[in-house]
Amino acid sequence: MRIALGLIGLAIGCLLGWASRYFIIEPDQVQALCAAVPPPAWCAARLLVIELTFRGTWGLVGVGAAVAAWVLRGRAAATFVVIALLAGGLGLYLYDTSWAAAAVLAALLRLPRLGEEPSDPREFSA
Repeated sequence: MRIALGLIGLAIGCLLGWASRYFIIEPDQVQALCAAVPPPAWCAARLLVIELTFRGTWGLVGVGAAVAAWVLRGRAAATFVVIALLAGGLGLYLYDTSWAAAAVLAALLRLPRLGEEPSDPREFSA
């Protein structure tokens, strides 16, 4: 069940990234509307998405969440895996494939191991 939820999170992130890229960022008609004086109010949100995209934010958030998922245990780890997959999926479509691919890979490697870790870290010692 957790693997399916993680893959659904990745699919949602990819879908949101695809929609943002091809319906918000790239269309010439949207760019022309936002270049008008005065621009519509929603152009500020579009500009924020563009600024976050071209600074590598989605991939870096994904990598940070994936690292947190490997460090934490239980529900917190599961939450960070989903965040990493969502952000990584966004980054795969929003021009940040290097960091986003690393985030998706790290999160997918952590996903099947959720719930396997012992509750007490001292149980790792031999």
